[in-house]
Amino acid sequence: MFLRREEHALLQRAAEDGIAKIDAAIATLRSANPAAFHDVKSLRERVFLVEPANEIPCNGFIRPAPAY
Repeated sequence: MFLRREEHALLQRAAEDGIAKIDAAIATLRSANPAAFHDVKSLRERVFLVEPANEIPCNGFIRPAPAY
């Protein structure tokens, strides 16, 4: 479940152009390499270091999210 070096580079280039380009790059990468991305099932098995935002499904977390 990893991105190849070229795929990382694609995301880094997209990041220079904003969120719309990042979303487009992720859509392309997800269709070519779906195993490199979490789905709801794999997220439910994960334990995060910091509590995830936006009700992301997970198995737990080590530290609560910081108060902003």
